[in-house]
Amino acid sequence: MASETDPFAWECRDKEDQARAAYYSPVRRANRALNEENMRLKRILRENGIPWSPVSQAHLAQSQTTGRRKTRSSMSSGDLGYPHLPMEVILRILKFALTSSHPIIDPMSPLTTANLTEAEKSRGNQVAIHFLATCKALHEEGSRIFWNSNAFLFTTPQAVRNFGELSSEYRNRMTGVTFRIIARYYDDQVHKRKLDRFYHWSLRKDIRLRVHQRPREAPLIRGGFRCYAWNQIVDFLAALRAPYDPSFHPKSAPRPTLLPSLTRLRLDLVNFSDTLLPFSGPEFHDVTSHEFGCTLNELQVTGMPNDDAGSKAGAELSGLLKDEGLYLDGDASFVMPAKGPLHTLRGGHWRSRVVRPWRDSSMGDDSDSDVDMSPESIFSRGHTKIGVMPSAPAEMGPPESTKSEDVIWKRVPTSRDSTDRSWVQFSRYTGFQVLDGDSDDDEICPCCADAHPFLGFLDDELHI
Repeated sequence: MASETDPFAWECRDKEDQARAAYYSPVRRANRALNEENMRLKRILRENGIPWSPVSQAHLAQSQTTGRRKTRSSMSSGDLGYPHLPMEVILRILKFALTSSHPIIDPMSPLTTANLTEAEKSRGNQVAIHFLATCKALHEEGSRIFWNSNAFLFTTPQAVRNFGELSSEYRNRMTGVTFRIIARYYDDQVHKRKLDRFYHWSLRKDIRLRVHQRPREAPLIRGGFRCYAWNQIVDFLAALRAPYDPSFHPKSAPRPTLLPSLTRLRLDLVNFSDTLLPFSGPEFHDVTSHEFGCTLNELQVTGMPNDDAGSKAGAELSGLLKDEGLYLDGDASFVMPAKGPLHTLRGGHWRSRVVRPWRDSSMGDDSDSDVDMSPESIFSRGHTKIGVMPSAPAEMGPPESTKSEDVIWKRVPTSRDSTDRSWVQFSRYTGFQVLDGDSDDDEICPCCADAHPFLGFLDDELHI
């Protein structure tokens, strides 16, 4: 059992949370089966002329007087009560009605109000979803517009798993999503835990953490202060695994993931303390560097702890990126105090870098030459590419570079919460941003002690 004086939490999955998720999953399947059975019973009652509600009684009475039941496909535009419109106008109306300026939170899942800000709770319906119930044609076109034109935000791993119920026709086209991962803390004793005010530059004092009280169990069960943080990231990423499809037969190709076209991922880490969290475990490394390694072109992370545990986790998260992929690290976006709702924090600029930027254009992938991994060679221009997966595609239409060294152009968001992007050039030596300057003085690299022109190093960081 953890010591009462030990300030660090040990990483685990809470049994109570797991039991809750297991409870609601069978309910969804049961509801789907009951809905299908209900539709079959209604069809039988309709065929035998038996009403089951006042609305159905009116429909049956109308069909008996006219001799034929009218369906939407058999009605004219006058019968339906609206004039005929050109398809281009209808599609424009659908796009306006089914597109939201804010991300859709936890689609196909019940909202977890504790994971929402006050502004998100008060928004209400963001789209006119009832358009999809008009007719089959508008349902098909509207569904395609809704799933392809909106941004989506997930706050629980279960919500990501439930997203697998959506048809692959719509999931296969999604290129970016956001995960809001709120660290959870548990304790079987009453202790006040605080989030250091250095968690975000706008905080004026320490914030008391929300700690879920749990009962003491048998002495052999590991109790004390514990957290669900790094393992929660693992569960979010594991939810991207391919959903089960009985019609798929994996013989020559692996089963596609939940979002096969995913190239951009944003992780908003909330309450990830830089004084209470332990180091991430081997499961975290396995899912980031192996199972989903080299799959993304861009990764945005906010709220990463500024300690050794956070540095280790950030290095392993960069394994999700392809060679020459863009890694963006920003200040925390949210904080959740012990009492009250989730609070939004002001943003700033991204700290950006390109991971594994080196390559050797003169050597093919099947070259048998020995790779020189000495310090003099590994930071030299054009040393051998280490990665075995395809590199991230180059940005189209970059400006001309005025630097003498090799650079990589990337379009970087102008701020943490902005959709506007500007061109930024990164050094192929280190992957860090190349700063514009008028001085001809070279800066000394702290790793290899070589002089590189106009290299922009992050504060208190070294090369990776």
